[in-house]
Amino acid sequence: MDYTSSKFLPSQKGPKRHRFRSFFNKILFCVLIFVLLLIVIKNNPQLKEKIYGYVYENNISFSKLHDLYDKYLGGILPFDNAIVDDTVKVFSEKIVYEEKEKYNDGIKLKVDNNYLVPIIESGIVVYIGEKEGYGNTIIIQQIDGVDAWYSNVNTNISLYDYVEKGSLLGNTKDEYLYLYFQKNGEFIDYQTAI
Repeated sequence: MDYTSSKFLPSQKGPKRHRFRSFFNKILFCVLIFVLLLIVIKNNPQLKEKIYGYVYENNISFSKLHDLYDKYLGGILPFDNAIVDDTVKVFSEKIVYEEKEKYNDGIKLKVDNNYLVPIIESGIVVYIGEKEGYGNTIIIQQIDGVDAWYSNVNTNISLYDYVEKGSLLGNTKDEYLYLYFQKNGEFIDYQTAI
């Protein structure tokens, strides 16, 4: 009896079919919710006005939406739960500095030259570029609703990337890191944000 024939080998279609079905179900669920929401809004003009008013008058935290989506539906891609090598060390630490002083609307931290900057809180990158008086700045809209500004940092991340708390943002251009925290358009005290 030949045990090497294909009918005796385990099927590889099972896991692929399960991932595809899971991905398809997530897409179908999102489309269904979207269509139901459109139907309800179209049939109820008062609700439509309330939703439009909320969307146009308030700052919507897309990082919170992303966090809720991941919590209840998981990642959009079917291979998010792929096997990961647990032996690989991931960059994860808090900001370590020698000196701290107030600077403009935030703080200036003295760190090592080319210091590797960790991300304080998970969120979505909403700005990368030069800000007058701040230098090269990365703004992350955190899941807690605070916009964190990291200035004087070189980075390889892209606009609208979702970044995790403790992961690597980039490295400082010299020995100073500038941090600013903003909520609803107003700079807030760094002690309440860190």
